Amino acid sequence: MRQLFDDERGISAIWVAVVALFLVASAALAVDTSGAFGTAQTDQTTADLSCLAGVNELPDTSAGINLAVAYAVENWPEVAGNSVSISGTTGTYADGTGNEVYIEAEHDGDPSKMLVRVTEIQETWFAKVMGQDEITVVQEAICFHQEVRNGTGLLPIGALAGSWNGDLFDCAAKVTGNCGAMSPGSNGANAYRDAVANGIVGDFIKHHGNQNIADPDTGFATIDCFASPCNVSETEPGNMVGPWNQGLSIRFDDPGAVCVEDGWFNCDSLDQVLGAAANPLSSAPAGTEAALGWHNTLYGTYAAAQAASHPNAQHYFFNGGTLDCDSPRLATVPIVAQNQNWDIGDGSGSWPNGRKDMKFIGFYTIYIREPNTIADIGGPIDADIIWFGPDSKCITGEAFQPIGSLGPVNQGVWLVDS
Repeated sequence: MRQLFDDERGISAIWVAVVALFLVASAALAVDTSGAFGTAQTDQTTADLSCLAGVNELPDTSAGINLAVAYAVENWPEVAGNSVSISGTTGTYADGTGNEVYIEAEHDGDPSKMLVRVTEIQETWFAKVMGQDEITVVQEAICFHQEVRNGTGLLPIGALAGSWNGDLFDCAAKVTGNCGAMSPGSNGANAYRDAVANGIVGDFIKHHGNQNIADPDTGFATIDCFASPCNVSETEPGNMVGPWNQGLSIRFDDPGAVCVEDGWFNCDSLDQVLGAAANPLSSAPAGTEAALGWHNTLYGTYAAAQAASHPNAQHYFFNGGTLDCDSPRLATVPIVAQNQNWDIGDGSGSWPNGRKDMKFIGFYTIYIREPNTIADIGGPIDADIIWFGPDSKCITGEAFQPIGSLGPVNQGVWLVDS
């Protein structure tokens, strides 16, 4: 008996078997856990994209839920073929096996917030030996929608491509140059006056390339301004100096101005509009040229725009959250071409006579430098050009989407948490 108990032959084989089982189980768990992390990354992207898409439709909760689901299914085709169930401000899209997309269109009671939760059941492979047949992966995103501001609207003038000089008065006066009067809204002197005073509010987009082919950035072909969005507008054939001056008088009739002359005149400086010292474009961070989608045939060379000696219009760069988006000094000027098939690399052409169609090929966001005093109305009016970085917001915290910047700026929606 003593010899039997003292006999250690075969004990190493037992330990090898035990350790081998442990190693196999650990490897199985590692493989399946790695797969779960991969699934989580994919599901997080699905939740993010679905949330950012759906929140744009708020406060229409039903449309927001349906669009969020459509994006989820587009990125997760394995669950396609089912229908969404909507109850109040929430929606569920499930395949009956545990895979589910859940949406709250008014998350936390906020009509501008959305939550998207993606739940996916992932079958295990090796972990089954440990009794683990599946892993539940849950990822969610919360996003926020805000009305986008683009300053005080589009001015009824257009600049030809290639280094506009910023002379607003010449545009209205139909002086031979690289700009002229336009009528994206209604025609006539009174309509022009009101457009100068209030800015034209609308969904204006640019178009490059053949007029019958969708722009690669916007997805739209050329559309006259009787529809929305639009990128083709008529010119005003006459001299619009009279309604231009009347419109400016109304535009700067601003009793709430920081600086007031004779009790009503707005004379906000550029620093006041920006809420900070104005920085020239030459001080912008490296990479700004590419981020803005800069094209020489649209704006002239980047080096010329950075130069302090740029004729008339100076170029500035802003990337903060102190912008006075309601200042009447802030506006948008479209860059236009009579060539309806204009594309990057084409020439600017000349300003046409009569009432002609002009295609929007780009935009400038401007600060109206003059009039400095009431007496300046009726004389030369110059503007400076402002380029915006990705963190530009109004002082109120609202998103600011300058029409004149083609680069990656705020779109009015943010991921709050993911």
